[in-house]
Amino acid sequence: MDLWYTEKHSENVGITMKATQTLFSGKSEFQQLDIIETLEYGKMMLLDGLVMVTERDEFVYHDMITHPALFTHPNPKKVLVIGGGDGGTIREI
Repeated sequence: MDLWYTEKHSENVGITMKATQTLFSGKSEFQQLDIIETLEYGKMMLLDGLVMVTERDEFVYHDMITHPALFTHPNPKKVLVIGGGDGGTIREI
């Protein structure tokens, strides 16, 4: 059986990729969390059906939310990270 994930961006645009398996699927009172294994992006985390982070390109997201703030401050010694559940922001600091 083929397993495919599709995220629609509009009525005319979307992205579809082949997944090899669902690693986790769970629902809290706040959101649906799914982790799937894909052929192109490795492990992919979805919140409410939308891609949040993938193994292959997560560094792009974390670089852009971490480095501008660190480079702007003349001497960053203490940093507060709120959220950051996947740990990528802390890794960049």
